[in-house]
Amino acid sequence: MTTLTQLIKNIENWAEARNLIEGSTPKKQFIKLMEEFGELCSGVSKNKIDVVKDSIGDCFVVMVILAAQRKKDEMLSAGAVAEFVEPYGNNKVDIEDHLINSLYALHLLSHELSSHANISVFFMTCFVQLLEVTDHFDLNIHDCVQAAWDEIKDRKGRMIDGVFVKEGDL
Repeated sequence: MTTLTQLIKNIENWAEARNLIEGSTPKKQFIKLMEEFGELCSGVSKNKIDVVKDSIGDCFVVMVILAAQRKKDEMLSAGAVAEFVEPYGNNKVDIEDHLINSLYALHLLSHELSSHANISVFFMTCFVQLLEVTDHFDLNIHDCVQAAWDEIKDRKGRMIDGVFVKEGDL
């Protein structure tokens, strides 16, 4: 089984090979993250578990690329965090609260994108919220990321104005 840390490296290499690291910007990548987060919210509101799983994996992929653009390895600790974060268990918070908390964490992250400081805490706060959503739907973060990786690993496309456009959308 591929570890979460290895999947992060795979995603970084995939993004580098497609010029997503140097050919785009953290702001453009953050807009992509908002797009994926919107799909997650849509999946949650319609209780479509397949969309939720896909969107969690996609959000993770975009966060890895965003961190790679910043050259700070701010997502590398995700594997360790996933091992140690305990879900709320019997005191589950409403899924809506997790999404609102995620939005707040994304808001904080957006304000620090151009910072030269390491902002791992903001990435990990977003990641922990994704973990809580996976727990709510009895999903596994590794499975979500693995599915996203399996979907993109052979994807081809082009950079257009700093945005990767997959071949099927050209």
